[in-house]
Amino acid sequence: MSIRRSRLELHADILAAIQGGVNKPTRIMYNTGLAWMSLTQLLQSLEDQGLVEVSFSSASDKNGRKTYSVTEKGAKFLAYFNKVKDLMASDISSSIVDVENSG
Repeated sequence: MSIRRSRLELHADILAAIQGGVNKPTRIMYNTGLAWMSLTQLLQSLEDQGLVEVSFSSASDKNGRKTYSVTEKGAKFLAYFNKVKDLMASDISSSIVDVENSG
């Protein structure tokens, strides 16, 4: 059974991959386990929101190879996202302990 990721989680997964050094679209696709069409839409969304920047291998040719980098705004988003995820995980695990101790 696979767990569906929310759009927010998908954005965070892509940002984490790019921040981790995976900056070419095909590599990002494999690293995040996304289909090509989904990835291109999500990358465009991240670019539109100013969370990633795209650069081309040839500055004069927009058809050159694309590479992505995380902007300062994207890095902040990812840091906040991970902090919330960690807080939620600790709340869930403490709730499980409370339930186990009360039984």
